[in-house]
Amino acid sequence: MKAKQCIGIYIHIPFCIQKCLYCDFVSFPKMKDDLIEKYFQALSNELSCYAEDLAQYPVKSIFFGGGTPSSVNAKYIAAIMLQIKQMATLTEDVEITLEANPGTLSQEKINHYLASGINRVSLGLQTSDAKLLKTLGRIHNVNDFLTSYQGLTDEGIDNINVDIMFGLPGQTLDQLERTIQFIGSVKPKHVSAYALKLEEGTPLFEAHRKGTITLPDEETERTMYHLIQQALASLGYHQYEISNFSLQHYESRHNLIYWQNTPYIGLGVSAHSKMHQTRYHNAMSIDQYLEDYTAKGHDAYNKAHHLVTYESECIDLKEDLFETIMLGLRLTNGIDYKTVENRYGINFLNEYADVINSLLAEALIELDQDNHIIRLTPLGMDVSNRVFVAFMKD
Repeated sequence: MKAKQCIGIYIHIPFCIQKCLYCDFVSFPKMKDDLIEKYFQALSNELSCYAEDLAQYPVKSIFFGGGTPSSVNAKYIAAIMLQIKQMATLTEDVEITLEANPGTLSQEKINHYLASGINRVSLGLQTSDAKLLKTLGRIHNVNDFLTSYQGLTDEGIDNINVDIMFGLPGQTLDQLERTIQFIGSVKPKHVSAYALKLEEGTPLFEAHRKGTITLPDEETERTMYHLIQQALASLGYHQYEISNFSLQHYESRHNLIYWQNTPYIGLGVSAHSKMHQTRYHNAMSIDQYLEDYTAKGHDAYNKAHHLVTYESECIDLKEDLFETIMLGLRLTNGIDYKTVENRYGINFLNEYADVINSLLAEALIELDQDNHIIRLTPLGMDVSNRVFVAFMKD
């Protein structure tokens, strides 16, 4: 009997204490309580629109992202969790993650999170260097991080991811190495390591354009990435994706939903979804999102549960196949091409013979025909976008 397909839910909480200088996500600092209240009511209304899907598909992952979800009153998170539990069947091993920034957690909030079922927290450290934290516009220091980390583990939430960044303005290899040593001292279950990308319109982008900050060159950034790989491996972490490392059995189940190209629902302003071979997103403006889902009249909400979406696009088989290959190759285990063949009705090695032979000749991929696996080599991981594009068909 074929296993029932499971889905994930992403919930965007766009509020934060202070917007980081590199952040281009849809987020709003220091919002008033009445706006937060309206937002969560709209979020609840949007969730109601998915009653049919949530009755049909078990949920294996829930992820509260932002913004900073831990910056709002925990009662709002608890209320959304209660609604999901009333509407959906959660798998026995469901992963429920909440993003938090150091300094925004309290004992009361942690107790609320535990009671509502949250079993994983993602803490944004970024760097252990005080000067670099200020450069990024972060509001915490290392002591704030340690206090938050200890508060979570004391209450039994020990499945913690720590985010770090590299390629920061003026960052040295020594500073990065000290951050990794700090990671080793607390030993979280999971580490995500991302290179800083300057997005147009952010303060750091403008500072770089004006020449007031400088970034490490491309070669130094690659050296930093390799340092992270080697140092985390020496601490017992397994790299299972280009930017993600975990102790055994602590891979991010939510992110695996994306990398395995399986369905997910996105709730909240700017959130993206992929359901029923259709991709779409919510309004990018919080005012428009509230208009789309806020109660109107005495009826409180349109009981027809009308979902309001933008740029809805039906994903054809060719595009879905490419995304499965591209996303799957991000994983260090690579892709099982027999599984791909069964999913898309193709002969993978024949279909991509020229591409595979070319990438093998350049030592960018390796082919394990005994186990039907194609994966990136370490060199391929360094130039992964080049590999992905090679699999793109006209």
